[in-house]
Amino acid sequence: MSEKEQKEYDPQSAPFSWDKLDGLLAYKSSMVVCAEMLDVHENTIKNHIKKRFNQTFTQYSDRKLSRTRVKLVQKALEQAYSGNSTMLIFCLKNLCKWQDRFDDNETDSIQKIELVYKKDKK
Repeated sequence: MSEKEQKEYDPQSAPFSWDKLDGLLAYKSSMVVCAEMLDVHENTIKNHIKKRFNQTFTQYSDRKLSRTRVKLVQKALEQAYSGNSTMLIFCLKNLCKWQDRFDDNETDSIQKIELVYKKDKK
């Protein structure tokens, strides 16, 4: 919060809610949003995270977002298993690395093979 002056960091007196922070980070909230919603300075958040976990805001945020990522994958797989063909294709392409197009090099190789094959058949 840019309007507030940064005070000396005191973990005992600094108002802080880990539950609120973790809830915000589950939705990939930025440092600015977290500071605004918690009504604290950005450095307060950084200092609490550093003191408690010895991590940066980015590291801690990534850790808290991991649960959201897992839930999204679970939901996508549920939909794919229940017959949602769009989600099934999405999961196969993204989780299993399936593809329905060849890159240009593979296509060129296949066309050259076809040309040689047709030439030999004459």
